[in-house]
Amino acid sequence: MWVPDGAIPLMLLFMQMPHLIAAGKKVEVNEVTFDSAVSDIQWFGKDQRTVLVQTNKGRLYRSTDRGFKWTDITERLTAASSETPVLVDQIVRSQASPTTLLVAGTAGTHFLSTDSGETWRRLRHKARIHTFVFHKNRPKWALMSMWADSCEKKGDERPCNHMLYLTKDLGRTFALVSSYVVQFSWGDQMHKQEDRIYFTHFRKKEGEQPKLHMWSEGVDFAYTETFGKRVVPLVRQGNKFMVTNGYLFVATLKDAVSQTVNLMVSSNGGNAFSAAKLPQDIDERSYTILDTSEGSVMLHVNHGSREPANVGNVYISDKEGVHFTLSLPNNVRGSNGNCEFDKILSLEGVYMANFKDFPRTGDSGSSKDSILGKRAEAAANADDLERAATGTEVERRRQPRAKSKEESVIRTVISFDKGGVWSYLKPPKVDSLGKKIECIPERCWLHLHGITNFQNYAPFYSTENAVGILMGTGNVGPYLRFEPDQTNTYLSRDGGLTWIEAHKGAYIYEFGDHGGLVVMADDIRKTTQVVFSWNEGQSWYDFQLGRAPIEVDNVVTEPNATSTRFLVYGTRGDAGVLYHLNFEALGQPLCKGVWAADSVSSDYETWMPSDGRGTEKCLLGRQVTYTRRKQTSECFNGETFERPVQRKNCACTQENFECEMGFARKVGSVDCKFVDDGSLPAPLRCTSSDFFYADAYRKVSGDSCEGGWEPSKVAVPCPANSRLSTGAVSVLGTICLIGVIMIFVVVVSSSDRCKGVFANIGFESFSNVKYATIGAQLPETAMDSVGATFDTDFAAEEFGDAPQLMAYTGPADTSSHDDLPRGIDTAAPHVPRLQKPPEARRVGLEPDDDDSTDLL
Repeated sequence: MWVPDGAIPLMLLFMQMPHLIAAGKKVEVNEVTFDSAVSDIQWFGKDQRTVLVQTNKGRLYRSTDRGFKWTDITERLTAASSETPVLVDQIVRSQASPTTLLVAGTAGTHFLSTDSGETWRRLRHKARIHTFVFHKNRPKWALMSMWADSCEKKGDERPCNHMLYLTKDLGRTFALVSSYVVQFSWGDQMHKQEDRIYFTHFRKKEGEQPKLHMWSEGVDFAYTETFGKRVVPLVRQGNKFMVTNGYLFVATLKDAVSQTVNLMVSSNGGNAFSAAKLPQDIDERSYTILDTSEGSVMLHVNHGSREPANVGNVYISDKEGVHFTLSLPNNVRGSNGNCEFDKILSLEGVYMANFKDFPRTGDSGSSKDSILGKRAEAAANADDLERAATGTEVERRRQPRAKSKEESVIRTVISFDKGGVWSYLKPPKVDSLGKKIECIPERCWLHLHGITNFQNYAPFYSTENAVGILMGTGNVGPYLRFEPDQTNTYLSRDGGLTWIEAHKGAYIYEFGDHGGLVVMADDIRKTTQVVFSWNEGQSWYDFQLGRAPIEVDNVVTEPNATSTRFLVYGTRGDAGVLYHLNFEALGQPLCKGVWAADSVSSDYETWMPSDGRGTEKCLLGRQVTYTRRKQTSECFNGETFERPVQRKNCACTQENFECEMGFARKVGSVDCKFVDDGSLPAPLRCTSSDFFYADAYRKVSGDSCEGGWEPSKVAVPCPANSRLSTGAVSVLGTICLIGVIMIFVVVVSSSDRCKGVFANIGFESFSNVKYATIGAQLPETAMDSVGATFDTDFAAEEFGDAPQLMAYTGPADTSSHDDLPRGIDTAAPHVPRLQKPPEARRVGLEPDDDDSTDLL
C-alpha cells in the first residue's frame, strides 16, 4: 500500500474481489473504511482523477487514482501555533480552476490549494468562514463572508454583524466590501458583469444585525463595481436575489404585516426592473427559480395560506421573464424550499414534476380533469424563506425510516414542451419478473418520488451525457405511495415516454459510460450486493461487495458520467465504508461505427426523442437526432466518446404553443381554455352582453417550429360587471315600462270605484231607453228568464239539475220542436259550468230564497 510522505497511514481493507457475473467476466472491487460516514465527496483536476472525501468527524481523505487508493491528509492541515489538526467544515471548489479549492476549518483555520490538495497554504484570516465563493473566471479572486468576532465572544460590546470581504490574491489579503450583509453573489457573465458584486444589506448599519428569518423593511438590494468604494442602490426593500442565465431576480417586500412579496425581474443586467406579472392577483410569500436554461423562466411561487400546505404554483414566462402564465398548479414543495420539479438534463424542453391533484368543484370525477382546480385548505406550516444558492451543497444522507401504509394525492407528470402540456407517466405493462401489472386503466399511471423525500427514496434522476435515460423510484397506480413494499425502481431509455420496472424494491442509482452503464444498490436494507446493467436495463447482473453488509448512502461517479469507475459509499456501524468499482475489468471492447449508425456493422443507432403524439418526432419545434449505442451491443463508449447530434426544424403544431394569461390547460389536453380569474384585461368598449377576441396561445420561448398550425383569436365573454350595452338598456327599459303598466292594471282592477267607472262607460247614449225595475217580476226558474217556450215535461225531467246541461243528448219526444233552433244541442260538448261572480246579489230575493241556481 502506497502512502505519501507526511501522511498517516489509513487502515485500508483493499480486497481484490473477482466475482463471476456474466460469461466469466469480472468486476474489480476495492474496499476502504473511514473513521465515520462520508459527508461530502468531490473530484478535482482536469482529468477528474483526484478525489477528496470529507467525513462527519471532520477528517479529510484524498485519492489520486479515482478512488482506488486513499490517504488521510488531515494532519497536513495543522495550524502553525498548534499541533492539533483542523476539523474540516466544508470543501469549496473553484469554478475557474479545476485544481483550486478551499478547505474551511471549524476553528477559524482555513487552507487553500492550487494543485488538487497536494500542497496547502494557510488562509490569512482567523474568523470562521460563513460563505466562500470563487470568481467564475479569475482563479485568484473570491468573495468571503463571516460574522464579526463579537458575535461569539460574550461581553464584547462591539456590534455583531455579517461582513463581506474580497480577495484578489487567493486569500493573502482581504478588503472589506460591506457590513450588515444578508446575501451576495458575483455578476452575470452574459452581460459581461462577472466582476460586479451584487448583495443585499441592512440599510441601518448600527447595533446588532438581526437574522433575516422573515421579510424585512430595512433590507435593500445594491451592487458595487469598485469593490465597496461606491455602492449603487438598485431595489429598495429587496431582500433576496438570484443571478442566473442573463436574468436578475429580486424578491421585494410588499407588506410587512402579511409577509407578502413581489418579484422584480431584469433581463438587461439590472439597468431596468419590471414586476413579474402573474395571472392571478394573489399573495406571494416566496419564490423558487426552477430553471432559466432555455430562454425563459420556470418559477415556483408559494402563495401561502391561499393554497394547500407544502405546494405552490409553477409559472412559465416569456423570454423577458416578466409575463407569466400558469403551467402547473399545486407543485409539491419541501419545508426548505426544494421543489419536486426537475429538468431532464440530456434533452431540450423536457421536465418532470410532482403535484398534489386536488379535485375541482364541478368535476365529473375524472382525475385527468382535476389539474387546474385548487381546494381551499389551511396551510399546515409557517411560511419559509428561500435559501440562496451561493455554493455547492453537500448531498444529504438518505436514512430510511418506517412509513405508514397510506396513499397520498401526489402524482407525477412530464412535459415535452417546456411546461406547455403536462401528461401522466405511462406505466409499464409487466413488472421486472415478467408478470402483468394489474391496474385499472382509467387510474393507472407511474408515479416517482421527488427531492423532498430524498432521505427515504432516490428522486427521479438524469445526467447530461446519458441521453434519454431516466431513473426513479415509485409505484404504478392512481397515486404515489410511500410504503417500502409498494416502491420499486423504474427506468426509461426514451426520455420518459415509456418506462420499465428495472428492479423490485427501492434502489439508489448512477449512470456511467455516457449512459452505457447503470449501477444500483439497495437503498432501504443493508446489502452486500451491487446490481448493474450494460444494456440500458434489458438485463441485470449482481455481484458481491463483501461479506459484511453495509447501509448504502449513495452510488456516484465523476461529474461527467463518462467513466466506467464508480464509488459506492455508506456505513457499517459507526464507520464509513467506500467501495471502488472498476468495470473496465469486464474487458468490453470500445464501440465502433459511430459515423455509420444504424448499419449492421455499427454498434450505434440513431434516436429521435418524441412526446408520442405525432409521427414527426419533434420537441420544441425541432427534430433532434442523437447517436447512441445499440442496446444489444456489448461494448463501452469510452470517456472520449463524442456524440453526433443533428437538428432540423419541424412544422408547428398546437403543442408548440403555451397558454396566454387568462387561459390554462388540463393534464393530457392541448386546448387552452379561458379561466375567469381576472388576469385577462377586457377592452374599454366591452359590455356585459358582449364578447371580445383575445390570444389564447403564445409560442413557447425557444421553440423553433416553422409554418404549420397557427393559433387564432378566441371569443371571450366580457366580465359580468361591465357596463350595459345600448340594446340591453333598451330591453331593460321596455321591461320596466311593461312592469309599471301591469302594476297599474292590477291596482285599477282591484278598486271598486274604478270598476264602477269603467263598467258604466258608454251608457250615456242610451239615456232615452226606459228600463223596468230589476226584480219586480222575478222569473220562477232560470229557463223562464231565457224566454224560450219549452215543453213542460222537458223542463221538469231533463233540466232539473244545472250540471246535467253539459251531458244533454236530446229528449225522448222532440217532434213539436223540430223547427226550432236548440241552443243546447249546438253548444260544445264540454262547456265549463259558469259560476256566479262572488260579489253578485239577486235583487228582490228574500234571505231564505234558493240561490243555488247558476246565473248565465
